[in-house]
Amino acid sequence: MIIEKIIIKSFGLITDMTLEFSERVNVIEGQNESGKSTIAAFIKYMLYGFEENDTAGAISERKKRINWSTGLAQGSMYVRVKNKRYLINRSTTPTESAGSERQSYKEESSIIDLETGAPAFGKLAAGEVFFGVDRDLFDNTAFIGRIGDPGINEGSVKESIENILFSGNERINNQRAATKIYDKMQALLNDTGTSGAIIDLATRESELEARLEETNEDTRRVLVKESELHNIKARRAEAEEKQTKLYELDSCYSNVMMIQTFDQLHGLEEECEAKAALYDSFIEENTRAGFVPDEQYFIDLNVARRGVSDAYHALGDAQDAYSEQRRAIGITKEIEGSIKVADDNGGEEEIVKNAQLYTMNKLKLAAGAIATALAFIAALVALIAVASGTVKAIMGVTMGLALLGGAALSYFCLRAHKAQQELFSLFSTSTLEDLKGKIAIVAEARSKRDAMIAANDNAKAAVERAKERYEQAKAALVELIVKWGEEPPVSDLSDFLDKLEAKVKSFLDKKAELYDDKANIEIAVLEIRRTLSTRSEIDVRAQVSPLRRKALAGINHDDIINGIAEAKAKIAEEDRLAFEVENELSLLKGRSGDPGEYHSRIHAIAKRREELQQKHKAYFMAYQAIKGASDNLRAEISPRLGEYSTSLMEIMTDNKYTDFEVTGGLEVSFTDPTGEKKSVDFLSGGTRELTYVAVRAALIDMLYTEKPP
Repeated sequence: MIIEKIIIKSFGLITDMTLEFSERVNVIEGQNESGKSTIAAFIKYMLYGFEENDTAGAISERKKRINWSTGLAQGSMYVRVKNKRYLINRSTTPTESAGSERQSYKEESSIIDLETGAPAFGKLAAGEVFFGVDRDLFDNTAFIGRIGDPGINEGSVKESIENILFSGNERINNQRAATKIYDKMQALLNDTGTSGAIIDLATRESELEARLEETNEDTRRVLVKESELHNIKARRAEAEEKQTKLYELDSCYSNVMMIQTFDQLHGLEEECEAKAALYDSFIEENTRAGFVPDEQYFIDLNVARRGVSDAYHALGDAQDAYSEQRRAIGITKEIEGSIKVADDNGGEEEIVKNAQLYTMNKLKLAAGAIATALAFIAALVALIAVASGTVKAIMGVTMGLALLGGAALSYFCLRAHKAQQELFSLFSTSTLEDLKGKIAIVAEARSKRDAMIAANDNAKAAVERAKERYEQAKAALVELIVKWGEEPPVSDLSDFLDKLEAKVKSFLDKKAELYDDKANIEIAVLEIRRTLSTRSEIDVRAQVSPLRRKALAGINHDDIINGIAEAKAKIAEEDRLAFEVENELSLLKGRSGDPGEYHSRIHAIAKRREELQQKHKAYFMAYQAIKGASDNLRAEISPRLGEYSTSLMEIMTDNKYTDFEVTGGLEVSFTDPTGEKKSVDFLSGGTRELTYVAVRAALIDMLYTEKPP
């Protein structure tokens, strides 16, 4: 077998893995816990599935390999066997087991022939199909779970070897064969000679001879019962003939009733046409402008009316809000004038800024004037104190300049003061702080005025929107009114709409009444037509003449039905009697039989008894031969295993070890260089493992019909 590819969908800790293999040796390498052993276990799972029984005190193979995340074991494997390709599928899924604490699983597997695409080999495990060995033998030969564990289960392998040598099949054991032959020998004739098939045949032969004596009496009884059965059948035929005539009469009566049903149908059809014409006429009379009201029109009318009412009230509310807003208390004329003055002078911020600027300028100019005055005094003192003409001239110029500068600064200071006072007078204040307070009041009044203007504009806009919605609602209502050809009222809309709704309601009620009348008749017509759908009125009327119809009119149908029931009861009673007599006849015929037949059966049994006696003798000889052959067959096992194992060990140890023996218990020994026989336990661990691998290979060569991968 060649494994081409494995697909692990869910197994152990592996999910969705695909591996493809070559036709030579394949090595899977990885760290601990990377899944190497899991892959090997998956291949064995695809070939044999899980073991059926859990191992006590240990984790079962199924629990260990079910994927922890998915709770499943599932996958596929592509293999090639004898130049044919197959697909092996296998899955293990948990099943619901109500009331059970132990989890149960559903195992499914299949082998697909990839040439035909059809399933092959039924439900057999792939390993058993292709290798010809079971799971235990596979575990003890071709499968080594891990290094250091190549040991072999002596019991199962030894038995399989013996079976192969004996029968060509690992499952057929010579001991079991001998046991089966012994069992068959006992089944024919036991050791005490008191039971077995041969004894049973002899007993049966005696019984048949006794029955032959009773045959004549049974034959006479059969003739009596056959005569009784003939009379019963005659009475039954008479009752059946009467029943047939009554059935014919009942059929005629049924045809008469059907003709009456046809007459009823025609009457209903005429009534249905009249109801339909009345309904259509009513609809036509109430159709205006190509429109007929329906339930939706009535609903739309109510909705539109309610919409107009809601829009009207919303408009009133908006107008009231607008009027209230217009009546709101405004600001005083004095404050309004102050706002205008502020606007004329650049606004509140600009006015405060200018007032502060005037104050600063006044302080600066006053300081300058004081400085020039001091300069003038200093120059005057210097002029008086000195006598030099030049210095006096300079001091005189300095005094003039100081006097001129002081006059200029005083002038500008007075102008700044005047401008500030004018600004104070505009707002009736006398200080900068009073001005700031008045300006704050003006700013607050401006904000209040602007908010009132905005609120007034919003209220006015709300009135306009309410008017628009009101007009739209009225237009929608008018559209519905004129849709049925009505003229919208000039006044008293509410009263007009009440009457219109009542008129529409009255129309719809009448329409529903006429429609229900028409529909009920139509349903009755359809039901009668359904019951008559398989019958032809012409044929039915042809089967019963008017004269016969008249004659049947005086017959009570219950009498016909009762007569049929009586005939059926009579037939049933005769059938019951016939059944009883036929059973008695069957028992008598089965018990008595034919004398000639009894003679033939007695002769056949005697012949069969002689054949079984010969077979018993043959079984005895075969049993003795098999018991003698078993020891000879066992003697052939060890040399074959030792020879093959030695040839493999010569290759694997480069001819270091060239002589191995395998005992009947699958124990291996070797000859050391001194010629001494020793157990493989004297070898190193690695060589000892190679030895058991060689023994496994020898077992594979001996036992497998197809070499495993």
